[in-house]
Amino acid sequence: MKRCGFVAVIGETNAGKSTLVNKLVGQKVSIVSRKVQTTLTRILGIALYGESQVILADTPGFVSKMQESVLEKTIWDTFRESEQVLFVVDVNKRDFSKSVALIKKIHDSKKISLVLNKVDLIHKPKLLEIASMFSQIRLFENIFMVSGITDIGIDDIRNYLERSVPEGNWLFPNDEVTDSDFETFVSEITREHLYHRIHKEIPYRCKVKTIFSENKPDGSVIITQHIYVNSAAHRAILVGNRGAKIRAIGEASRRELSQLLDKTVHLFLQVVLRNER
Repeated sequence: MKRCGFVAVIGETNAGKSTLVNKLVGQKVSIVSRKVQTTLTRILGIALYGESQVILADTPGFVSKMQESVLEKTIWDTFRESEQVLFVVDVNKRDFSKSVALIKKIHDSKKISLVLNKVDLIHKPKLLEIASMFSQIRLFENIFMVSGITDIGIDDIRNYLERSVPEGNWLFPNDEVTDSDFETFVSEITREHLYHRIHKEIPYRCKVKTIFSENKPDGSVIITQHIYVNSAAHRAILVGNRGAKIRAIGEASRRELSQLLDKTVHLFLQVVLRNER
């Protein structure tokens, strides 16, 4: 009997939600960065476990002034559409008050599994203390102790999701791993490498847009992308001395895209002021 269901992956910023979704799907479908708030839109990852299709919704991290921003609206819309929730907590943090407050806002009727992430970074007695504290807040379906980097506990989540999603026909073909279109997916890869290199020099929300792509007769693909920034100063920083920084970003993105797409990628980047579009 086939099974299919939606699972929302929520939690604070930088809790490791995107890494977890990528691990559960088995390949990259969502941007991963040390920076907070790098997931700006909902991205669906589609995982197949036996006869079960699990549709994972990776959401932006919660920020302040809940329900007042577009980001929070995206989170709560995803939450309402999902049969169950994986609530991800970075156990290496010192303050869990925001996660506790968010969990208390979720109605008791919603099935929530707590995912204590990054367990490889703390000692076991501290981990058990954190698990005990959260277990006093509400009754969880499960408390998973995992590491998205080392794969500790990932199979436990897979096994649970495989048997817990409801019976029903699959919503996506069995060879799809995300609902993002090609242009969005390849733009996300470049945006990730951009974040790895700009650090705090320019605002996070510069936009990467794929404006052209074409498959060539030799099996390669040409991709042209624009990176939109707010000022000439930001453009100069991103381009770097004699174009060194933008070349490094382009080369890193091209290598990863070639690996993910299993073909030669010719990538061309241009940094554009928003008012020049």
